[in-house]
Amino acid sequence: MHPFFAAIDRTLRRGVILAVCLSSVMHSNAGDTYKWTVQYLIDNSQVVQGQSQKVSPRRNRGLAMSPDGKYLYAGYHHGGNGEGEVRKIAIGPGDDFTKATVRVLRGPQGKSIATDDKGRVFIATEGEIMIFDADLSSMQFSLQTVVCEGMAVVREGNELALYTSDRQLGVVGRWVIEEKDNVVSNISRSKTFGENGEVVIKGAVGLRGVEVDKQGRVWVADHDGGRVYRVSKDGKNIESVEVVSPLDIGIDGDRAFVTLGRERQITVLESESLKLLGNLAVPWSELELAPAGNNRIGELSGIVTVPGKGFFVSNESGQTADHKSTYGRPDTRTDIVNGKLYRDAFDDDNDPILQALVVPDGK
Repeated sequence: MHPFFAAIDRTLRRGVILAVCLSSVMHSNAGDTYKWTVQYLIDNSQVVQGQSQKVSPRRNRGLAMSPDGKYLYAGYHHGGNGEGEVRKIAIGPGDDFTKATVRVLRGPQGKSIATDDKGRVFIATEGEIMIFDADLSSMQFSLQTVVCEGMAVVREGNELALYTSDRQLGVVGRWVIEEKDNVVSNISRSKTFGENGEVVIKGAVGLRGVEVDKQGRVWVADHDGGRVYRVSKDGKNIESVEVVSPLDIGIDGDRAFVTLGRERQITVLESESLKLLGNLAVPWSELELAPAGNNRIGELSGIVTVPGKGFFVSNESGQTADHKSTYGRPDTRTDIVNGKLYRDAFDDDNDPILQALVVPDGK
């Protein structure tokens, strides 16, 4: 069984998932049907690895998946003491999200996160890209940047390539990663992409998420400029399409999934023609989430696709509805309100990571 579905099968929250899924089927003009669930959130009445979650972490934007499909890496750019936080999260352990969090790295903001085929974790934070082992316990390398908020790491022939976007400079870069004994030993500019490894995106205002498709084309979201760019493998040709406030991009076969920030939707593009196929909307009510999020700044931001299966997406600054939560661990805050059980009857939970599964044949 694929790890993606094996993790779901192991969940302790099976009944809730079925109830939510059956009432939250969502169609798009792209022709697929999705079942939505909450994979993970910040249960703010709990303590995770010695840290109260009452006020932090918040604002989950960066999102990546381990190559074996067993873990998510989530970056929060509002953590305790003014720092950020990156978490390693097991997929599908049930309602007790404290058990899902297997590792916490405090400090990096993680507005963009990527993983490579060896399981290493790349974290873009405050003028540098930090490269850690899969357990987030040892930093292997640090690369200085300006304002990098988008990354993708791909194995291309004999090279392991790192693609970056720079929000301030308006450029997309390609780097070659050197490895020794499964450790990153050096990173240098590519000579096969643009001019000295850089492509200037003329007219770009605020480049964010980056993804690379099977043809080696580089996709980048210009959030402030309202466009998605597609750069050829050699960096010589640039095409674009207008998309409202794009933040991140996930590729699945012949489709590109683009998160739209505070528009709170996902645009689906045909990857060859750049044609709009449709928009996906989250079934907020069925999931009992507040559409506008905390202080009306809720966003759909980081996205990770699981080819042919669906995707995970960050609901940055999102929260549960009506200052209550049906999610998380039962505790002293658990109560029945108007005949319904709430795990937290007095306060909301925050920053859900949503999961959307393709329903075979729409069933």
